[in-house]
Amino acid sequence: MNKSLLVISLIVIGISSCSHYDDIQKNAKESIAGEDESHNSGQNCMNCHNASSSSEAVQEGGWWNIAGTAFKSSGSYAKEGSVELWTGPNRTGSLLYKLAIDDLGNFYTGKIVDFKGGVFPVLIDKNGNLNKAMQSSTLNGACNSCHGVSTPKILFK
Repeated sequence: MNKSLLVISLIVIGISSCSHYDDIQKNAKESIAGEDESHNSGQNCMNCHNASSSSEAVQEGGWWNIAGTAFKSSGSYAKEGSVELWTGPNRTGSLLYKLAIDDLGNFYTGKIVDFKGGVFPVLIDKNGNLNKAMQSSTLNGACNSCHGVSTPKILFK
């Protein structure tokens, strides 16, 4: 093996061994159906749970790559169901990620999800059926930065 190839190999090994990517993917906190440990339903979670924040929320809970709140049309929290992210509209293309909705209507994850090219979120009911779909793609997971602010809340039909 020549010296250049050896040096490049050592650099790649060093970078990958210093990366926190694997740790984040394995140990990231995430919403779980039936739990009520989350808080501030309906607010933009990313105001506190972001990579640059040193807030108590990040220290205790983590920072989120996807987060939001789902409601029923009655205004109460949607406690059953999930949110899926697809590469195409209306559950087409490839499923990128699926998140359970907790008992406070919140869904969140610290796992890294690639939004490159845009993703199409859909609401899935407790029986696994498509309930509602976002017809435009999004490039970020801060759902309540728009929903409940400049667009309607995330509502199950």
